[in-house]
Amino acid sequence: MFNINVSSKIKEAEDHVKQAEKHLKTSITKWKPDIDSAVEEFDKACTCYRIAEKYELCRNLSIRLADLQIQKGSTFFAAKSYEQAAQMTQQLQDLPTAAKYYDKAGQLYIEGGQRDSAAVLYDRCATQFQQFDRTIAIDFYMKGAQLAEQEDKAYQAADLYEKAAMQILRTGDYPKTGELLEKVTNVLTNLERYDRLNRIILYRILLKLFNDDSVAGRNVFDQACRDYPTFDQWEEHDHIAGLLDAFDQDDKELISKRCRKPYFMAIEPEFVRLIKRWILPDTNKEENQQSTTTNTTSGVKPMQFDDDEDDLR
Repeated sequence: MFNINVSSKIKEAEDHVKQAEKHLKTSITKWKPDIDSAVEEFDKACTCYRIAEKYELCRNLSIRLADLQIQKGSTFFAAKSYEQAAQMTQQLQDLPTAAKYYDKAGQLYIEGGQRDSAAVLYDRCATQFQQFDRTIAIDFYMKGAQLAEQEDKAYQAADLYEKAAMQILRTGDYPKTGELLEKVTNVLTNLERYDRLNRIILYRILLKLFNDDSVAGRNVFDQACRDYPTFDQWEEHDHIAGLLDAFDQDDKELISKRCRKPYFMAIEPEFVRLIKRWILPDTNKEENQQSTTTNTTSGVKPMQFDDDEDDLR
């Protein structure tokens, strides 16, 4: 029954394509192609191919449909067609090409004046691609953020710049991550979103420490205390100050102890992964565990602080 339904959908699609081709033909009595009717038929054919899971045929026809919609001046619907082409290309496991089609859709939204739609598209697609290619994800997040800025949607822009920063952080480019987080700081300051600003300032401090520059980290901390009363009064203020003190003293054991604070283990996963590199093995706990394993075969394993965790996103 399933095969019969698929076959019928393919046949239906082919019939729509034939009708569309007829609408596009010209003759002595028909000087101009009937693009509107052709678009309608191609659109129906795309739907049939998609239902039949003929992804390549649907993709190719979606691109052709988009070209006709551009001729009509319907950039919004052309963008939708490129989105469909991208989705079909994803089904074919050709992710680099899918990204190009999504980007084309975004550019068409912009050309048609729908910057909001483009920003939402870039945000959604960046999330999909960040596990496949961080370069694509970063590019999409940045494009979305810039569009949000142009539309005076500052909070959305801050969110997208932060997402881009988190992806750049995973590449190890701390200076570039810091630049974006400074931009986020400025946006949130203008919006007076101090609740969210505290966390961004912490990330900027940690970036300085990751870059072996505790003096710069202290400067960010001191400036935040001066400029933002909410930061100075923040309940986590003392934990951050204590961590900076440990770095000032260059005391690895103290750094390790203060990094174990529950708060530092509950922030952005990539920061947690990097913080764990400062945590020394708990030798006392290891000795206690060795002594107790001879007396019992059960018990709770101590928390392990690995150097790296690939599953953290």
